[in-house]
Amino acid sequence: MKEQLNIRVGLLRAVKLLAFFLLLLVFGIVSLARLVKADKTEITARQLLTGAALSGSAEGGSWLRGDYTDDQNAPVLTLNGDGPIDVEVGGGYTEPGYTATDAYGRDLSDRVTAEIFGDVLLYTVTDPLGNETTTSRDITYVDTTPPEITLVGGNEYHVPAGTDFEEPGYTAIDNSDGDVTANVRVSGEVEKYRLGSYTLTYTVSDSLGNENTVTRTVWRDAAPQPETVDPEFKAIYLTFDDGPGPYTEELLDLLDQYGVKVTFFVTAQDDDYLDLITEEDARGHTVAIHSYSHDYAIYSSEDTYFEDLYAMQDIIEEKTGHSTTLVRFPGGSSNTISANYCYGIMSTLVEDLDAMGYQYFDWNVTSGDAGETEDTAQIYYNVTSEIAYNGDYEPNIVLQHDIKGFSVAAVEDIIVWGLENGYQFLPLTSSSPTVHHGTNN
Repeated sequence: MKEQLNIRVGLLRAVKLLAFFLLLLVFGIVSLARLVKADKTEITARQLLTGAALSGSAEGGSWLRGDYTDDQNAPVLTLNGDGPIDVEVGGGYTEPGYTATDAYGRDLSDRVTAEIFGDVLLYTVTDPLGNETTTSRDITYVDTTPPEITLVGGNEYHVPAGTDFEEPGYTAIDNSDGDVTANVRVSGEVEKYRLGSYTLTYTVSDSLGNENTVTRTVWRDAAPQPETVDPEFKAIYLTFDDGPGPYTEELLDLLDQYGVKVTFFVTAQDDDYLDLITEEDARGHTVAIHSYSHDYAIYSSEDTYFEDLYAMQDIIEEKTGHSTTLVRFPGGSSNTISANYCYGIMSTLVEDLDAMGYQYFDWNVTSGDAGETEDTAQIYYNVTSEIAYNGDYEPNIVLQHDIKGFSVAAVEDIIVWGLENGYQFLPLTSSSPTVHHGTNN
C-alpha cells in the first residue's frame, strides 16, 4: 500500500512539472510573437514615413520593402548651365535650374534650397534620412537698372495762368549710387501767361551710364471770371485815365458833392500825386490799372507788358491795401501803335488778361480830350451826345483824363445832365458790363 501511494505522488508531481513547462512554453511563444509584431510595426512605420516623402518617384514602391532605411549615400545635385550667373544689384536673378536625386534615382529636386552668400549662390539638398549634398555657383553682380525718378506733385501739375511756375521738386535714387538727385537734368519751359499744356523732361544717369527719363505735363489753367451783371436802369460809367495829377483832388471834391462814384485807371507818371490813389479808394471810387509808365514800349513783349502791369499793381496794393483785376490798355485794346514794338501783341495780351482773371475795359463814349479838343464845352457836348446816341440801356463807359483841367471842368455839367435825364452814375467792378473795341494788332 505504501509503495502504491508513493507512485501516485510521483506521478502527480511529474504532471505538475510538465504543466509548468508547458505554461512557460506558451508564455514564451506569446512574448516572442509580440516582439516580432512590434518590430515589424516599427520597421513598417519607418518605411512608410520615408517612402511617403518620395511617393511621387518612379521607384516609390521600393521604400515599402525597407531597402532605403539603411541608405547613407548623399543625394546627387546637378546644376544646369556653365559658369557664373548674373545677379542684378539690389535685385534678383534668373535661376538656370538644377536636379537632385538619391542613390536609387528618386527625384529630390523639390527639396533643394538656394541662398546667396557674398559672391556665391549656395545650393543644398537633404533627403528624408538627413543625407545632405551642397554645391555652389559663382555670382557676377551687374547693374543694368537706371535710377528711379520720383516727381513731387505727380506727372501732371496745374498752375494758374500768370503766376510763376515753381518746380515742385523731384528725387532720383539709384540701386548702386544711392541718391543722385543732384544729377537730374530738367529741360522744357512753362510759359507764364499762355493757357495750355507744357512738357518738362527730367533725365538722370548713374555712374555706369544707365539713364532714365520721365516727363511732367504742366497745365496753365484759366482763372475764373465773374458773371456780368447788367444794370436794370440807365447807367453812366465815368472813367478817368493817366492820373492822379494836379486836378484829381479837385475832381474828387466835386464828385463828393453829387455823391457820384467813378473809376480811376491810374498810372505812376507823377510821384507827387501817388498818395491820391489812397484818397480815391477811401472815397469809394474804383482804382484800376492803366500803366506804371504809360510808355508804349511796354508792348514789346508779354513780359514787358506784365512787368509794367505788376509794377502798377504793387503801388495800388501799397496805397489801398488790396489789388485789382480791372485794366485799361494804354491806347485801348484796338491801338495800332503797339505794332511798332511787337506784331500781334494786342491779340495775345487780351487773351492773357482773360486767362489770368483780369477784366479789361475800353470805352464807347469818348470826350475827345486826348487830342481832339481842349474846349470844355466841346467835351460836354461829345459826352452827352454820344450817351444819348447809345440808347437808354447801352452801358455808357466814358473816357476822360483827370490830368487835363479842361476835361475835369466839364464833369459837373455832365453829371447834372445825366441826373436830369434819369441816369445813374456807377463805378466799374469786375462784374460790370464791358466794352471791347476789337484788336487791330
